[in-house]
Amino acid sequence: MPPTTAGSGRKTGKRSGTSRVPRPREAIRDYDGLFKALLEANPKDTLRLLCGVEVDEAVVIVDGPTEINRKRSMHMDKVFAALATDGIVDIHHIEVQVQRTADFQVRMVGYWVGLADKYDESKHRIHQTVIWPDGGGYPGSFQRDCLSLDYRVVNVPEDLDPEEVLRTPLAPLALWSTRRPPDVVERVADRIAAQTDPEQRLVQTEMSLLAAEDIARQIVTALRSRGMRFNLAETEVGREIAEENLNLGREEGLVRSMTLFLQSRFGEFAGLEDLARKLVADDHAANVARIMSGASLNELRKS
Repeated sequence: MPPTTAGSGRKTGKRSGTSRVPRPREAIRDYDGLFKALLEANPKDTLRLLCGVEVDEAVVIVDGPTEINRKRSMHMDKVFAALATDGIVDIHHIEVQVQRTADFQVRMVGYWVGLADKYDESKHRIHQTVIWPDGGGYPGSFQRDCLSLDYRVVNVPEDLDPEEVLRTPLAPLALWSTRRPPDVVERVADRIAAQTDPEQRLVQTEMSLLAAEDIARQIVTALRSRGMRFNLAETEVGREIAEENLNLGREEGLVRSMTLFLQSRFGEFAGLEDLARKLVADDHAANVARIMSGASLNELRKS
C-alpha cells in the first residue's frame, strides 16, 4: 500500500463545517464535479502534487473507470491509469471528501476491493489518495479485525505548498492554504485569465469562488479588473452574486419609494429612512396601502 500521510483530527462539515477556511454560502454546488474536471484536465500535475508521484514523460496517463459494478453501484471521484514502459500499470484512485462520514473508510475499502477485482494483480498496482479541501480528514489508515488498509491523505489547507500549486493549473487550491502568500488572489486571477481553454477557465473560476467568502469576493474583483465579466456571469456563484445584487437593487428601490410616500404625507422627520426600511421589511404593499388610507405616523411606527 502507498505510504500514509496522517491528517488532523478536526471534524468538518460538507460545505460549512469547522474548517479554518469555511465555504462562502450554503448553496449546493457540484463540488465533486469541479474537482473532477480540474484534475482530469491536468493529470500529471494532479499525480505530482496530490498523489506524490513524479510521472516520467514516457508514461501514458488515461482515465480509468469511476464506477464499480457490484451488488450496488459504487462511484469513485477520479481514477487515473498510468502506463509505464515496463508494462506495469499504476492505478490511482482519487477521492475528494469534504465531510467526515461514519461509512467513509469502509467505502474506501469497497473501492479498493472493486479495483482489485477489475485489475490483474500481476500487472497493476493500486494507490488511493483522499483529498480533504477543508482539512480535518481521517488519517489514512483503517483497521478492522484482520483487515488493514492504508491510503494517502492530502489535507489541502496544511499539506499543499501554495507556491508550488500556484505554478500549475491547480492554482485555485492555493486559496485554501493556511500559508497562502499575500498576493495569492492576484496570482490565481492571473492564472485564470491566462487560461486559453474556455471550459477550464470556467472550472478554475468556479473553484476559486468556492473559497472563503472574503477571498471569493476578492477573486470577483480581480477577475472583473481583467475584463472577465462574461466569464463570471456564466458561473454558478457569479449568477448567485448577480441575483443578490438584483435583489438588493429591488429592496433599495422599494425603500426609496416608501421614503417618498412617507415624505409626501408627513414631510421631513427624524428617522424617515429607518422607518421606510422597517415598513418595507414588514410588508411593503400593505404599508403603502395603510399610508394612502390615512394611517398616522405613530400608528406606522408602532406597527
